[in-house]
Amino acid sequence: MTVEQTTTIETNRDRVRRLLIAPLRQRGFRFPKGTEEADQVKRLDAIADSMGYLSDESLRVLEQCMRAKGQGSARCFWPELASFEGYAEAREPRPLGELPAVLRWFRSVAGQQALEGNRLVAEYQFWTDKKRPPTGFREKEAVARRAAEHASKVERVRDRIARGLMPFDGDGEWLAWYDETEAKVRGYVEAAQEGGA
Repeated sequence: MTVEQTTTIETNRDRVRRLLIAPLRQRGFRFPKGTEEADQVKRLDAIADSMGYLSDESLRVLEQCMRAKGQGSARCFWPELASFEGYAEAREPRPLGELPAVLRWFRSVAGQQALEGNRLVAEYQFWTDKKRPPTGFREKEAVARRAAEHASKVERVRDRIARGLMPFDGDGEWLAWYDETEAKVRGYVEAAQEGGA
């Protein structure tokens, strides 16, 4: 290895280019004639930025998958970003903490209301499933029901532990998951309070 190779740090964007974009380009992926150079760079950068959360293995799998997903009659034009995101999400769901909308939601009044209503984990689970906040009456009611079920289970498991009994199968792990998730989401809300937002 040269000194340059050992001192150069690969960015996430570079890693996606190396494992996904470059192999597809080598297979013949291109843009239609007349596509401005700046637009080509912008679109490939958007793919690289959006796919940055994927592991190396998932990027390799996505590259294999996208080989047959080219656009146009010759199937050699770059697919739209939405196609990459759909297949990537199916392979490895994006961590919610990377979605700016999640942070905005929990740092808003809605996050404070979820904290006061003991619904932080239930609302976070809704976000995990739907990638959006609960909006309609039925969705909000379902979140409230799930939050009540969580609160009841937390109380039962903690009571059992406090009495010196072993938690039922899986309950100890569930409680650890719940506490960890609640602490993470509470951190989103408290960051807004500390920042005066």
